[in-house]
Amino acid sequence: MDRRTWRFMIPIPGTRRTIWPGSRHVGELTARGDVLLTAWLRPMSGGELDDERARTLAATPPLQRTYADRKTLARQTGADPADVEVLRAYCKGFGIEVVESHWRSVVISGPIDRLIEAFGATVGIFADESGRRFRHRSQALHVPAHVAALVRGVFGLHQWPRSRKLGALQRHATPLRAADVASRYRFPDADGTGETIGVVQLRGVFNQSDFDRCMSAQGLAPAPPIVKRVDNAAVAHEIATTKDLEAALDVQLISSLAPGARIVVYEAPDDERGFLDAVREALFDETYAPSVLSISYGYPEQLWTPAALDVLDELGTVAALAGVSVFCSSGDNGAELDREGKPHVLAPASGAFAIGCGATVIPSGGGDEQPWENTGGGFSAHVEIPAWQDAAKALSAQNGVPPGRGVPDVAAQEDPGYYVIMDGVELAMGGTSAVAPVYAALAARIDQRLGVAIGAFAPLLYARSGAGWNPRTGLGVPDGVAMEALLRGAP
Repeated sequence: MDRRTWRFMIPIPGTRRTIWPGSRHVGELTARGDVLLTAWLRPMSGGELDDERARTLAATPPLQRTYADRKTLARQTGADPADVEVLRAYCKGFGIEVVESHWRSVVISGPIDRLIEAFGATVGIFADESGRRFRHRSQALHVPAHVAALVRGVFGLHQWPRSRKLGALQRHATPLRAADVASRYRFPDADGTGETIGVVQLRGVFNQSDFDRCMSAQGLAPAPPIVKRVDNAAVAHEIATTKDLEAALDVQLISSLAPGARIVVYEAPDDERGFLDAVREALFDETYAPSVLSISYGYPEQLWTPAALDVLDELGTVAALAGVSVFCSSGDNGAELDREGKPHVLAPASGAFAIGCGATVIPSGGGDEQPWENTGGGFSAHVEIPAWQDAAKALSAQNGVPPGRGVPDVAAQEDPGYYVIMDGVELAMGGTSAVAPVYAALAARIDQRLGVAIGAFAPLLYARSGAGWNPRTGLGVPDGVAMEALLRGAP
């Protein structure tokens, strides 16, 4: 192809990115090494996902469902091989290589300056308010019209700021241990045997000694998690960060509450590319085939590109069709505000088929749990209110905000917290990041008892108790026995 034709580029719809809040430009990009990006392509002709089928499944008792086979779903709804070849030919002209493809995503490799040129990107080095430097992409991506027709987005040029390092660790409260949690929330009598729980992890390091000590202290001996690296995730780093603490929290909490379950950690880079690729890897994993997915990460919707939010929507539909329950933390900063003071909820917790998890506080003097003041919640600006969430429609009108998918759906305690060990220190860990793993373990227990995956099930919950929903704790805290009865189809 004549290089002169490459200057006739158009924006790829949905790829425009605004400046990261609180960050500033501090320098030009100087690195010239090879990097990996992921391009997401349109589906093949006739390969659109069946959203209506997904909604029907979510509203049907699990014992009456038939889920899609992962392998078949991938083959029938993936990218057209001809589109992959078009992208390959385009990249070749820049010295860029297509190295592999998965469903609708294609991994490409090449010198970063060539990648920036090929996709008409605006990239520089930025620093956030704390001085952490990161590679920042702004504006839209640009390619020739014939490429823009098939490429949905290209991810990996933009990096999120690195996580903060941990300070001194100490316990500030007496946490609930696994037996306490299971008793308080009436978890059904099971241990998750025969079930697989996937955990999306972004750059945190799994510490075997902390895991062993936490399990031993609770009289448990579960198998350690299986760690799968996604996108060549670099997990080793010298300074312990909040991501390492998240890694300890997720696997220790799930393993203590569902010690018979197999846990697979999908370890990915801490950026938009890694997030999307990790979820895709979990949902299409034919080897381990998790029926439950726990995601203790999220970003306000306005910090994702529209293209990325669309991909998250598609992955949520895949989860519903394949029978995977997805639990996502709703955030620990209330309704996140943008520069104009408008509130936003976190994605992927705002997904139509996700279960958004908020947080509560157990009063020191006893009594009913109360909403945690920092729990994330509100109304999506991206996802419409589902038909089963009438309460969100009414409350959004009362609060004078545009109607959108209400977040969260459910909640559980974050204070006094959960028993976790990090670097040998016993901690009481909370936040909505702890609630998603709690529900993931509960779902695995119910899967085991029903003998089928419960998959997406929000419409069933709302049909039973939707009138009590609010944008802080959703429908409330779990009653595992009642949840099992509901999902079994008992009146």
